[in-house]
Amino acid sequence: MVTRDDIAKGLQGLGLESGDMVFVHSSLKSFGRVDGGADAVIDALMGTVGQGGGLMMPSFPKFVDGEFGLVADNGIVFDLRVSPSCMGVITDTFWRRPKVTRSLHPTHSVAAWGARAQEAIEGHELCLCSCGEGSPFHKNCLLGGKILLIGVTHNSNTTLHTIEDTNCAPTRSAIIYYPRVIDMDGRVITVPTRPHLHAMPRRYLIMDEICRREGIQKDATIGSAHIRLIDARRLYQTGSSLIKNNPLFLLNMDELA
Repeated sequence: MVTRDDIAKGLQGLGLESGDMVFVHSSLKSFGRVDGGADAVIDALMGTVGQGGGLMMPSFPKFVDGEFGLVADNGIVFDLRVSPSCMGVITDTFWRRPKVTRSLHPTHSVAAWGARAQEAIEGHELCLCSCGEGSPFHKNCLLGGKILLIGVTHNSNTTLHTIEDTNCAPTRSAIIYYPRVIDMDGRVITVPTRPHLHAMPRRYLIMDEICRREGIQKDATIGSAHIRLIDARRLYQTGSSLIKNNPLFLLNMDELA
């Protein structure tokens, strides 16, 4: 059985430090049995980065027929007060914690705790591209944050959308849609957005080899979970260079053919 201390020691050994800002994608079951479940993982993360750092997790709603379908038929009203996160039990437990807030975005809301993370989620509702310029994912790269993949692969790494969105990859709708968000005070807010095109298969797994080769990523095992700790700024710089050279780099052209 994996304990909170086991997780904290493993994260510290991998290079996660007090004061760090980190974006976490996760699978609780990847650890095997965890004493204390999702709360133990969250406690280990909070204890490692500290209140002076920042902890962020995806807090996305359920995408029925993909993000584009949800937005295009105006079938989404995301309520920050009650809408669950569909991104795993750790994320759904995290956003309900005291002092955790969620960004005002209908498709890619981010849950945040700690001083640095609060700065990162501000103004998310003003981002026409959910993962693009000025989004929490983008800020995490610019501010020297890290990305932690717990028992999941780069297929779950939303920052790869950021690399596409900020470098003009042809992966978003050209049409602006107007889904709604209900904030913590019960106000209905319309958030203009250009959703991701759902029929664009990606090959994000290629970034695993690239990140290892470039020294961007460190790997370890905690319990049964494969853990990846990634330098967000360097990932962004490397990925941006690849996309600028070939806007279709992260698309799976075999599936598109």
